[in-house]
Amino acid sequence: MKLYPIALVSAALLCSQVALGQPGPDEPAGEDTAAPPEAAEPDSDGPEDTPSASPEVQKQVGMGTEKAEPTTAPPPKPEAPAERRESREVGEDDTYGHGMQVGLRGAFLGGYKMVFRYDQSPLCKEPDLTKAAKDQQKFCGYGAQPMIDLAISFSPLDSIEPFLWARFALDGESQTNTNPLRIFGAGLRAYTMSDSRFKIFIEPAVGIETEDGAGNPDFTFPGDETYAPEYKTDFVFHLAAGPQYDFAKAFGAYIHAGMTVGVLRSINATMEIGGGIQIRVP
Repeated sequence: MKLYPIALVSAALLCSQVALGQPGPDEPAGEDTAAPPEAAEPDSDGPEDTPSASPEVQKQVGMGTEKAEPTTAPPPKPEAPAERRESREVGEDDTYGHGMQVGLRGAFLGGYKMVFRYDQSPLCKEPDLTKAAKDQQKFCGYGAQPMIDLAISFSPLDSIEPFLWARFALDGESQTNTNPLRIFGAGLRAYTMSDSRFKIFIEPAVGIETEDGAGNPDFTFPGDETYAPEYKTDFVFHLAAGPQYDFAKAFGAYIHAGMTVGVLRSINATMEIGGGIQIRVP
C-alpha cells in the first residue's frame, strides 16, 4: 500500500516527458524521434541530387552552359521600283540580235585617195612632157569620186555577219583617166553589244577592182617614148568600223569610216566616210 503513491508520480512524469518531446527514461538521449529519417530535407548542394537532362533539352530551356543562338530570318531583298520593272522586261535587249537573219544594206561614201605609182601605172596628174615617162610624178593625192556601197549578208550568230559586197563610183576618175570604180568582194562584220539597239561593228573585207582605162591621150615623152599605162585588175583590202543603231529588229542605220587599199595597179589607199541603212528579214 505504500508503493501506490510512488507509482502514480512516476506515471505522471513519463506522460509529461512524452508530451514535451523529451526522451523517456528507456530511450537513448540525443535521438530525435519526432521526424522519420526519410522526411529529412535533401541536400541540394550535392551533384548526385541534380536532375539530369539531355544537352538538347538543356540548350532549349537554358540549363546548359551554352546559350541558345537566336535565329533570325534574312532581310527581304528590296523590290525594284515599279517603273524600272515596267521599262525593262526580261529578254528585252535580245530582240535586237540578228542571228539567222538575211540583211541588205546600202551606204553613200566620200573620201580622199592617195596613189603611189609604179613605172607602168596610170598617171595621177597632168604629165610634164619635158621628163621621161618613168620620171613623172610618183605620188598624188586627190578627192575620191562619190561611191555607193551595197552588201547582202546572212548572220549565223548575233555577233557575226558574213556578206557579199559591191562598190560603184558615180563618176570616172580624171586624175588616172579611168572609168567609174567597180569593186566586188566579200567580208565579215563583227558586232560588239550585238543584242542591244546600239552596237559597234568592225568590217574587214577583200575584193577585186575591175574598171579599165577611159581612153588615154597620146603623150610622147623625150626619146620618143610612148605613154602606155597598164590598167591591171587590182586586188584590194578593206577595213572599216562604226556605230550602228537599230530602230527595230528589221531596220537600222550606221556610220561607216575606213580605208580601202589596192596593191597591183598601184599602191593606192582611199580613206572613206559615210552612212547607210540596213534592212533584215525575217
